[in-house]
Amino acid sequence: MACLCSRVAPHGLWDPVTSTPGIRKVPSPNGPDAVAAVDITTRSFAGTATSAPEALLDWALGDTLRNKWDHPDRVKHVGWSMKVAIGTALRSGQRRAVFLGLDDNGEPGAAITVRLIPGKQNSSTFELWKYVKEMVCFCAGFPSFDTKNGMDGRMQAADDAIDNSHRKHAPTAHINVQLMAVAPEHQGNGMCSKLMRAVCLVADGQNLPAYLETSGEKNVAVYETFGFKTVERVTVRDPNDTKADTFDDFYAMLRAPSEGIDLI
Repeated sequence: MACLCSRVAPHGLWDPVTSTPGIRKVPSPNGPDAVAAVDITTRSFAGTATSAPEALLDWALGDTLRNKWDHPDRVKHVGWSMKVAIGTALRSGQRRAVFLGLDDNGEPGAAITVRLIPGKQNSSTFELWKYVKEMVCFCAGFPSFDTKNGMDGRMQAADDAIDNSHRKHAPTAHINVQLMAVAPEHQGNGMCSKLMRAVCLVADGQNLPAYLETSGEKNVAVYETFGFKTVERVTVRDPNDTKADTFDDFYAMLRAPSEGIDLI
């Protein structure tokens, strides 16, 4: 295993992913592949009338936008979040990467954002400044989350749950799956499996655990097939309304290296 204490990623870190047929690395934050990654994650996480949204994000959006699949504000808020996350990953050096899963025609249908955390995680303030830089310097802009229906507070609560769970359950070096999304029209075609298996090969090659968060028991079952195990089920609360429904379907999942899963 390469030394993880250096400021750069181990040589060839992401080779198991880039060498997998049907996967392409997004080369830069500018260009059609970056646009495709944002589009895929936005449509996947926002959901449609026939494909489920990302449940924690759906809870954070609130009743005003729930089930309003084509509402421009729903797409705007989800799209902003995806643009900032993917742009930040693509501007953060070799330890972070974004990959696209391709269909039989070579067209993008899935996207995954991953990062090597080499040891003790950076402070929340350091990560926040990465996102602020993306917002200020690269035209993502600041969020316009609705304060009247409490969306801003729920979005912050969701972010806090993600950050706190990550720090609690993955305090040492690991591979983090930050985003995994399949476009609605490509779901069920094996693209998630291809991307996840390739990323697990990276973790095994570095003898590192892998960590992710997800929402919903259906997604938990999917990630269990790659060797992930639930380490905590988290309750997320609306900070502005103690009587509001909590979100109780959020999971932190950890995978030990070389779990004996067939990754080929």
